[in-house]
Amino acid sequence: MNRETKVRTAYTGLGQVRMSTAPHTPATPWWLCLMLFPTLAATQGDVTNERVLAEAGTGENWFLKGGSFRGDHYSPLEQVNEDTVINLGLAWSTELPIPDGTPTTPIIVDGVIYLGGAYSKVVAIDAGSGKIKWTFDADMQSAFSKRPSLSWISRANRGVAVWDGSVFVATADCRLIAIDADRGRPRWTKQVCDPDQGYSISDSPYVGGDKVYVGNAGSESEKNNRGYVAAYDPTSGDEIWRFYIVPSHIPEENDTPALRMAAGTWTGDTLETVGGGGNAWNEMTYDPESNQLFFGTSGSARYDYQSRSPEGGDNLFLSSIVAVNADTGEYNWHYQTVTEDSWDYNATMNIVLADIRFDGKDRKTVLIAPKNGFHYALDKNSGELLTAGKYAKVNWATGINMETGRPDYDPAAEYWNAPDGEKVYFWPNFWGAHSWNPMAFHPGTGLTYIPVIDLPTEIDSQGNSEDVVMVTEVDGQPHAPGKLVAIDPANQVIRWSVDFPLPYNGGIMTTSGNLVFQGNAGGEFVAYAADDGERLWSVQTGSAINAAPASYALDNEQYVVIPIGVAGGLQYRYPEMHAADRAKGPVRLMAFSRGGDTSLPMTNAESPELPHQPTLAASAEEINVGEEFYADYCRSCHGANAVARHRGTVPDLRFSNAETHATWHGIVIGGSKSAAGMPSMPIPVEESEAIRNYILSKSEALRATE
Repeated sequence: MNRETKVRTAYTGLGQVRMSTAPHTPATPWWLCLMLFPTLAATQGDVTNERVLAEAGTGENWFLKGGSFRGDHYSPLEQVNEDTVINLGLAWSTELPIPDGTPTTPIIVDGVIYLGGAYSKVVAIDAGSGKIKWTFDADMQSAFSKRPSLSWISRANRGVAVWDGSVFVATADCRLIAIDADRGRPRWTKQVCDPDQGYSISDSPYVGGDKVYVGNAGSESEKNNRGYVAAYDPTSGDEIWRFYIVPSHIPEENDTPALRMAAGTWTGDTLETVGGGGNAWNEMTYDPESNQLFFGTSGSARYDYQSRSPEGGDNLFLSSIVAVNADTGEYNWHYQTVTEDSWDYNATMNIVLADIRFDGKDRKTVLIAPKNGFHYALDKNSGELLTAGKYAKVNWATGINMETGRPDYDPAAEYWNAPDGEKVYFWPNFWGAHSWNPMAFHPGTGLTYIPVIDLPTEIDSQGNSEDVVMVTEVDGQPHAPGKLVAIDPANQVIRWSVDFPLPYNGGIMTTSGNLVFQGNAGGEFVAYAADDGERLWSVQTGSAINAAPASYALDNEQYVVIPIGVAGGLQYRYPEMHAADRAKGPVRLMAFSRGGDTSLPMTNAESPELPHQPTLAASAEEINVGEEFYADYCRSCHGANAVARHRGTVPDLRFSNAETHATWHGIVIGGSKSAAGMPSMPIPVEESEAIRNYILSKSEALRATE
């Protein structure tokens, strides 16, 4: 059966009207519809405050990234449950025109799926058939020509928001774009930050209260850049308010009580000499009940607290959860997760609103699991710390002092005090025990489900680091670098967990059917029992999964939809940690339903054949020198050991052909491929040649294994 969308919903002052377009029903002339129902014309992307609240309990749509205003990634649908999940099959599959993947959660409104991804590309897809309705291209190539460095952050774009007939997407070069939800054409574009000052945007916009909210990234890259969150009018794009997360080094610019309070927590001249930071680069949560917007913030560019703030001070509002009035942007409260952050432990992870029972009393809470390895429950209206507990291996702190709310620091992780020549392991690593892959909360079980990265960083007293250390054994015992952890937020006790051989796995969705869905780096899409973690169903998709699922109902049938394919900027830096060899397939959107019988599409994870290449003439010493230059200039994009994944826009350099080698210096130094996101490197020809020889050596090593 061809499952084209058959039902759509229109909202008017008279309430909800369902209009069937089933094939067996004679079509009504459009002019007669206008005569009979002059005010009932359906609007694509019809998302409003009233509608999100009214339909929160139905689960027919997935209006926001977190599903509802609670941001809990929970579906109330229960047709697919622990008894029927075994009957899930593939309803349809669509290959996406987003080569570097999408790490986001789909938005589903009235039978249309809206999905964004790398390069701020946006796709609208029919939820019944998987057919692409329209695509939108933000033309990042033009931005790359001016600033090729934006190509990396552009690959990390995490999706879209939908509100009042518009689809909103933000770009790495700081544009906020409103797109007509029906036709995919731009309505307006606003420049909301300045990429020439180091700012960028990686996350989707957020919506609620008839506003569009946008945070930014990159503010720690330039001196005196201060992260901020701003609210915009969804109709015009005009800015309504702006909340600066870090105070200015110019006292006169600290013109609010919040900024004056924050300024008192920076001592000496660090605001001027160190600069800003405090990005809000990930999910926010809007609460219509309290009319608050909640967002998490990052740290500063100078991670070492002792050098950043030698005279003391908490450096507000770094590494904090902040609550502001959604209408005005006025400060309500904050909670700082790491008061002396020296480990880049951002608090920018997704925020969940949940009703939790503490000591016999029901409390309205904010739940968050930031990078630092602790899971927190805070009072929604006051920011009071209610509970905190470890969800991953942690050695930088022994715990959280419940009287002060501050961490109890462990000297074992103070790498700046390590003897010269010795390295320190601190857990979690710089990239965090939890990143942008969203956690979920189940109101029935009362548990939070967190996709965990359980790895350390190796670092010396000078701050020289290997970034992330892949550890599979601790104290002689096996150690899983990736986990799915179910934790009780009232008692901060881990109820169950699942281990993974790779650390970077997908986000979480829970459902009323006592299910937890997650995809993993091995390409499996799995359903677990929400109460005890029993593995109930799985399917091998052929592509690693970093995104989070969503669910919707169509023709009284529940669908579960998941984007597959490696996504996010780190896939290039650490390709071996993001995808198993069997899961290097294409980027797709897959929809599953009970009784779905579509065949899984074929995937080819085999490496391409090595092309004809020049003969390597360099000595072993010259190759070693090239390896050092490669690590300095190339590793962040092309992967450790020059092993990038075989799909996407960043090539595996081992497969460079003779023509590429012949024009090597023009590419590396001359910037001949800057429009594709390859920046020019202001390095001597000798260093460029050394890198080329190193790449050739890796090609020869690979050829020897064939």
